[in-house]
Amino acid sequence: QNVEEADAIGFGRAADGTNFPTLYLSGNVGGVAGIFRSTDAGASWTRINDDAHQFGAISRLSGDPRIFGRVYLATSGRGVIYGDPFK
Repeated sequence: QNVEEADAIGFGRAADGTNFPTLYLSGNVGGVAGIFRSTDAGASWTRINDDAHQFGAISRLSGDPRIFGRVYLATSGRGVIYGDPFK
């Protein structure tokens, strides 16, 4: 999967069994716009939002350094949003 556009990128707690931080990206990967996560240093990306959950322009993005999977989004005009992975 190629990253074609990165509007915002951030780092968060590493996934269990890995030695590098989780990467979060707001942009375009493989021809799809969205919010993505990589647990393998950017070799592959998983979209973590869907078409029903769009947040407008993302001005900043960061993963939580203590909680794997939690991501914070600073939107343009919609405040700060955070999300956790589905269990």
